[in-house]
Amino acid sequence: MMKQQSPARLRKLNKVLGTLSLVGWSFFIVALYMYHYAAPNPDNFYDQILDSSVKTTWNATYADMFMFFMSVGVLVTLVALTLNVYLYRMHRTHIWINLILLLLAGCGILLYFVRAISS
Repeated sequence: MMKQQSPARLRKLNKVLGTLSLVGWSFFIVALYMYHYAAPNPDNFYDQILDSSVKTTWNATYADMFMFFMSVGVLVTLVALTLNVYLYRMHRTHIWINLILLLLAGCGILLYFVRAISS
């Protein structure tokens, strides 16, 4: 049997949960920004007409920053999801679907990036 938590402690844990959720999403957005600058540009019709040079390799600095921000974002999301499950078991909150979506999106993008950078 779980012992009853004080209402002040549960309010504080709910605020921590909300803060962790915002931090996780912030890391995710920054990681996507880094990915934009790390990825090579696709060769398209306009580049051929204008005879402009296209970046065909990954930028290693931005790629490392992407991996850092996305990994930290996934870890923060895992901590937040663990806290969310704990509070749910205490019957004090509902399951936050945004954390599940963020975790799935972050892991999927990381797997895509590892596959893309290795080929």
